[in-house]
Amino acid sequence: MENHRENRIKIIIDQKMDGWLVEKVLRQALGVSRTLLRRAKRQEGILLNGEPVYSNVRVMPGQRLELVLAAEESRVMPQKLDLEIIYEDRDILAVNKPPGMLVHPLTTQVEGTLANGVLYHWRQQGIVDRFRPVHRLDRDTSGLVLVARSSYAHQQLARQMAQGLLTRRYLAVVQGKLDRQRGSICLPIAREESSFTRRRISPAGKTAITHFEVLHSFAGGSLVRLELETGRTHQIRVHLAYLGHPLWGDGLYGGDTSVIKRQALHCTYLAFRHPVTGKPLQLKSSLPEDMRSLLGEVPDLGL
Repeated sequence: MENHRENRIKIIIDQKMDGWLVEKVLRQALGVSRTLLRRAKRQEGILLNGEPVYSNVRVMPGQRLELVLAAEESRVMPQKLDLEIIYEDRDILAVNKPPGMLVHPLTTQVEGTLANGVLYHWRQQGIVDRFRPVHRLDRDTSGLVLVARSSYAHQQLARQMAQGLLTRRYLAVVQGKLDRQRGSICLPIAREESSFTRRRISPAGKTAITHFEVLHSFAGGSLVRLELETGRTHQIRVHLAYLGHPLWGDGLYGGDTSVIKRQALHCTYLAFRHPVTGKPLQLKSSLPEDMRSLLGEVPDLGL
């Protein structure tokens, strides 16, 4: 039986909240956005000790306040795919996305995406809901993708990302040897006027900051660890290509495609606080074989 699962967040009112309005508890203690609050009001999804209440009611210590949001059915078709799930609980899911897979369907491709596979996975558990990726990877970038299983969890994780509290690290194999072992690239990125796909460095672009550290150098290039401070489209690819070190396989930005047919870029590490419990979480994904094969003999770097 399919379960259009309710997303339920609750809190027990403590002494410091005595006399607060329900809305203040939801906004300040739980961090609920105005958008979610309006949605909960429409659905009569604000409960105090199990009974619907208005948001202007005052609370007392010991009361149980709940925010209940009905699940939203997706228009994306569930499809059985071979997914490598790294972590899953009732609020979030992390998947190791293979290269060549879109995160979300396009008008020209409605099947074979991560969204199709995740929705099928949930359907097997009897859950019907929307696909809510917290961040995205390009089709040919592999690695960790974090997905929220509720509107509330997505809102909390998106807020962490906007505040720089969600750490995203990547491994890239680039051509040539960088001048420095570590540093930061602070170059604004804009859309290439003559192309729908390409981006370029431009003073008129959006702020883009990438931190890097060279882990290993070899005859054909370097293995670089990168951490995003911002998340612009193609940010790592554009920054490194501008420095004269395009990613192996990244033909769009001048990379050599003779050895590997996709950009050698992998999201290897995510760190954040659980959107509901607040518990710190660290998720890791090993370097895939097609990228590892570019490196030759590599010292044990724990990759």
